[in-house]
Amino acid sequence: MVRVYTGQVLALVEIMKDILKMHNIESHIKNQYLSAAVGEIPPHESWPQLWVSDQDFEHARKIIAEAEKDSPEPQDVLICSKCGEEVEGQFAVCWNCGAAVD
Repeated sequence: MVRVYTGQVLALVEIMKDILKMHNIESHIKNQYLSAAVGEIPPHESWPQLWVSDQDFEHARKIIAEAEKDSPEPQDVLICSKCGEEVEGQFAVCWNCGAAVD
């Protein structure tokens, strides 16, 4: 088995696992419960990891690279001019006060 992907958020690792499954590649998640050990071990060592068989590694790596390329870029954070709250760039209305942000 070879590690093909790791991420800070378990949900993202599970999404990659599902994408590989859609391409008929079996994978296994390791460290999914290791976040409780943060502080005892370095944080990046506790991140969930996605592992595949040696023969599927190259194909899986290409599929994951394509999936990451297709993911949307994070939006800039905007500041509401009415209340000063931070609003993620994909939203046009402040979640706190309802004012339009630009």
